[in-house]
Amino acid sequence: MRTRVQQRTEARNDNDDDDDNNDLAKALLLGLGAVAVGSYLNNNRQVALSAPDRVVVTRADGSQEVIKDEVALLRQPGSTVATENFDDGSSRTIVTRADGSRVVTIRDADLRVLRRTLVSPDGTQTRLIDDTAEVEPVDVATLPAPAPVYSSGTYNNETALREALRSEVDLDRRFTLGQVRSIPEVRSLVAPINIDAITFDSGSAAISPDQAQQLSTLGNVIQDAIAEDPREVFLIEGHTDLVGPDAANLALSDRRAESVALALSEYFQVPPENLIVQGYGEQYPQIRREGDIRENRRATIRRITSLLQTADGE
Repeated sequence: MRTRVQQRTEARNDNDDDDDNNDLAKALLLGLGAVAVGSYLNNNRQVALSAPDRVVVTRADGSQEVIKDEVALLRQPGSTVATENFDDGSSRTIVTRADGSRVVTIRDADLRVLRRTLVSPDGTQTRLIDDTAEVEPVDVATLPAPAPVYSSGTYNNETALREALRSEVDLDRRFTLGQVRSIPEVRSLVAPINIDAITFDSGSAAISPDQAQQLSTLGNVIQDAIAEDPREVFLIEGHTDLVGPDAANLALSDRRAESVALALSEYFQVPPENLIVQGYGEQYPQIRREGDIRENRRATIRRITSLLQTADGE
């Protein structure tokens, strides 16, 4: 029997070359759910690639972004999902689990998370993300130096991995999740850790069960951290080599990050609400060389808790 990770990644790989506008309509109305096609084309954006699970649009400045359903990770067997859509295109989705806990996610018209709250069975509320809070713009010239990059052996040493994922940022301000995702100088305040257990086949986001089992150390470290503090948030980043079109690589890298998140959730019970998925395509190769290079087809992880602006309560 195929696992949920395999079923999802196989289905997505089948759609990698699907880039006509009819699929954009399917993505919005079926896969991503309930946002008008026109909202993806506003602000001078153009569709660069569309598939049932993701849309890549090109902004006026030439940069690209992935639009996808950011509640997809939470849709697990045994949970019920209820979504309320608002006139401005935003929505609120409540995922209720068998134990009575709920994850409440508010998204904007592009389905990006604006706010996420975990409500425990006893009613205790834990705010994980709050991009509705006021934060100042980022002046990258005033930011501290990037965090030191960890050695390649960090991932395979549980003690070193725990220490790396506990590191804090000595800074007197915080950022929105959007700023963390989109500004590399902000992300670099916490160093990425390469997930050495997994490199992907060319053009694929699939993770085999054998590879998934090699995530056990990482899964245990993250699970322990969240058990100690439910507010912990981790960013999983996907990357590609430099082969293929930019838009296709961006979508593929985002699927790779999601595959890792799915494996951590399915195999090691890491709460998916504490994981943020983001693909960066071919922008940040580990080996700066053109061609089919496996080391560049990878995923990395950062603990971004200490970067995020959040608020208490619901």
